[in-house]
Amino acid sequence: MKSYLLLLLILLTRSVPAQIQTYSGKKISTTAFTQQITKAMDSLKVPGMSVAVINKGKIVFTKALGWADVDSKKPVTNATLFEAASLSKPAFAFFVVTLARKGVIDLDKPLFEYLPATHIADERYKKITARMVLAHTTGLPNWSEGTPMQLEAEPGTQFSYSGEAYVYLAKVIAHLKGLTLENLDAFYQKEVAQQAGLKDFHFMITPAIKTKLATAYQENKKVFDDRNRQTFDPAGGLYANAGEYAKFLCYLMKQRPVLNEMMKPVIELEKDHIIRTFFGVDAWSMGLAVIPVNHTINYWHGGNNLGYTASFMINPEKQLGYVFFTNADQCNGMKKVFENILWQ
Repeated sequence: MKSYLLLLLILLTRSVPAQIQTYSGKKISTTAFTQQITKAMDSLKVPGMSVAVINKGKIVFTKALGWADVDSKKPVTNATLFEAASLSKPAFAFFVVTLARKGVIDLDKPLFEYLPATHIADERYKKITARMVLAHTTGLPNWSEGTPMQLEAEPGTQFSYSGEAYVYLAKVIAHLKGLTLENLDAFYQKEVAQQAGLKDFHFMITPAIKTKLATAYQENKKVFDDRNRQTFDPAGGLYANAGEYAKFLCYLMKQRPVLNEMMKPVIELEKDHIIRTFFGVDAWSMGLAVIPVNHTINYWHGGNNLGYTASFMINPEKQLGYVFFTNADQCNGMKKVFENILWQ
């Protein structure tokens, strides 16, 4: 009798399809969810994709879809890596805020007092702090293109998205630990990646990453970005996939003191700012964009490198989230697809 009941329980368990829960509690089968994402991939011309969904603080769904390389018919697998682009920034921000809590750096002390910049011509930069860098209020341009930079605004007064500011902060962190951008990733692995159980989560390329990296595409054509990937790039140099990044987000949501610090809005975006208009961002905190969706407050970041697009959003209250990585350039429409499914 016991054997019969056990067999019946196993059969009933197997007959229940895997499900994903939305913000409202509605349940969607993973099959239906995959079909909707695959349809969006076709519409948006996405060759390959890595997807993960978080429910109640745990990863409940991961999926590898499409092609890592179209010509060779190499499929995306759960081991395939992508350029995370600007999803690097929240992962770096977590690192910095963690170090601040350990007393390594003061978030409100001018970075100039730790390490003078050599590539900024505007003396106002001496007011820039780590908090300003992480919330994009330094006044620095996004990228300098090799010329000495002038500030576009007084530090701390308005939103000005800047990868250069993140690089400057990374140099400061390296300096404080007696390191360089060439070996800072090893310290990141020790302080963050190993603590979070992350294996493929690096801020610089390695031979092993190259073998797993999806080919980049722009308008269905292969593209290659020849930027130096041999140094730690906090603004756009992370290599990962949706499964690994979802692990990071689950870890982040468990580190409440750090997360609470990161969630505090630092700057509200102007009503007509293009990022507010295009992505629905109300404000920016340290490493995270604050986005209201269907009367809920959520934290998001997107990223675009040449031939790659990535995005995530989390709701810490519900412990809900998604991550996707693609090898398609400027595939920003996919963000809305995930929101329309998961935030209903």
